[in-house]
Amino acid sequence: MGWRIPIAVTVALACGATVAATAQEQPANAAAAVSAKELTRAQFQALAPNAMIDFGNERMTKSDFLERNKKAFEEAVKNLEESKARALTEFEARHKALLDRDKAALAEANKKVEAEVARLVAADAAAHGANWEARKKQAADLIGEAARA
Repeated sequence: MGWRIPIAVTVALACGATVAATAQEQPANAAAAVSAKELTRAQFQALAPNAMIDFGNERMTKSDFLERNKKAFEEAVKNLEESKARALTEFEARHKALLDRDKAALAEANKKVEAEVARLVAADAAAHGANWEARKKQAADLIGEAARA
């Protein structure tokens, strides 16, 4: 019976030590989590990749945090490229609509000018006779010959 007591005490101490070690690890892990609000850039960079960071409502390791930020950055770049492509497509559509509208307005203005020119030519022809254009050309040719002579 003498040898049973030391074995029982040893087993009890071993179990107690395991429970105590587990209890001590939890507060140590809780204390090992660094608050993100208190970290400077240099302190963050000095942290080990497996260091726990407390973000108020969430805890994660430094490597998990960096991986999450990397993925978020890549997603933002992807969204930016998609937005850029969409904006370029919208711009090209608006630019084409603007050019088409301006072209239509120019064609309308040209029709008005051509109608006014035709009206003025008709008014000149009515005022100076039926063959006014032919006489005007003949006069210009005569002036040109006189200048050469």
